Amino acid sequence: MSTNGVYGLMQNWLNSHGNAVNEYTSTMNRINNELNEIFQLAQGELTKQQAEELTQKYNDLRIEYLEAELNYLKGQKEAGYSFDFMEGDYDISNAQTFVPAYVEQTAKLAQGDMNAWETDGEEGISLEEYTAAQLGSPNTSNLNDEQYESAKAYSTATFNAIDIDGDGILEKNELQGFYAAVDNADGSVDGKISSSSLGIDYTSDKFKTNIQEFQKYLT
Repeated sequence: MSTNGVYGLMQNWLNSHGNAVNEYTSTMNRINNELNEIFQLAQGELTKQQAEELTQKYNDLRIEYLEAELNYLKGQKEAGYSFDFMEGDYDISNAQTFVPAYVEQTAKLAQGDMNAWETDGEEGISLEEYTAAQLGSPNTSNLNDEQYESAKAYSTATFNAIDIDGDGILEKNELQGFYAAVDNADGSVDGKISSSSLGIDYTSDKFKTNIQEFQKYLT
């Protein structure tokens, strides 16, 4: 994955959210397991000291549970539900300054991804290069054969949706249109991609039409 293009930004953002969710889930599972152990022990005969120790452990776990909840919610609030790919502060209502900056930034991000995906030395990104960038090879992927073929089919359909002129090669302008269409999936064009935009169908006719429309302005 690119680290200086939109795909790289998406991946970093998803990873940060994924890591937070995994850490939170792991902590909650451990706490629940320890609470179950306490409840099971409490069913038996206990000395006064054992009962006090179990009570203290229970209270400690309650505090840890609340702290984990607060840390998770704080992290979610700080991460937000979107990431901003525009460099600098812009008034989106001022088309004279925002549009040129938007064109420049999407071009920079598109070129960043193309540089990262390029392997055959030819201009533009082929389907093979795009698929390798998204999925890796069948030998290195964590997916089983059936999952890999399904993901490959969707990756191919996405490639074809981005490849507006149908020449089998992704040009920078086509990727710019794709990024703008993803940006617009939440109803706005502000240089921010929301989490809801990552779940849309990139292969739909509506999305492909959006790519075409944005391409007219991103040159």
